[in-house]
Amino acid sequence: MKFSSHPALDALAAEYVIGTLRGPARRRFERAIAAEPLVATRVTYWQSRMNLKPAGAGAVQPSASVWKRIERDLNLRSLAPPWYARVSLWRNWALAASAALVFVFATQWLRLSDPKSDPNAQLASIAILAGDDAAVRGTTVSALISKDGKRLALRSERAIVAGALRSYELWLLPEGGGAPISLAVLGSLDAEFTVPSQQVGRIARGAKLAVSVEPAGGSKTGAPTGPVILVGAVS
Repeated sequence: MKFSSHPALDALAAEYVIGTLRGPARRRFERAIAAEPLVATRVTYWQSRMNLKPAGAGAVQPSASVWKRIERDLNLRSLAPPWYARVSLWRNWALAASAALVFVFATQWLRLSDPKSDPNAQLASIAILAGDDAAVRGTTVSALISKDGKRLALRSERAIVAGALRSYELWLLPEGGGAPISLAVLGSLDAEFTVPSQQVGRIARGAKLAVSVEPAGGSKTGAPTGPVILVGAVS
């Protein structure tokens, strides 16, 4: 069953955006973002709807005089606990903070010691794609491939998502010329997918990779029909 026809697509897209969709489910959903334009469109919608910002974005630190006026107006000094209660409070906070630090370091150590935790651990960079189109200007997209040549990934410096009526299509331009070969239809330029079996081993030094903008679902002609926005040589 495709995610684009899933009755809970919007709920899954929202969970993905806020980070509560994790593990294998998140990886399956990321593959759907790359392969199904409607899924990528709903993710873009929820990203814009939630307008997530880094913690502390836009925070302003009040001046000392403002803090004193607030303290005076609200008579906060009368609410301060006795010194012995504050000692106990800080001791409890210190214990909690120590436990939290131990948990964080243990989690990070386990994550770093597991090679499977790094999605690029078994992928090698083979090309850097760049272009002058307004949608990608100033951004590079890295292409990585698995040792067996069966998995290919694109990693973009920033989120680049196709519109509701568009898809991105990745093409292999064979060494020495020849017709472009479609490798994947993508909803975004940060994706990982399986290389078509007949093309395994052909993505080699001397060839090029290119990305074109196509109608939703990809080119209907078997060749690029829209503008080519990214190109990179395989090395």
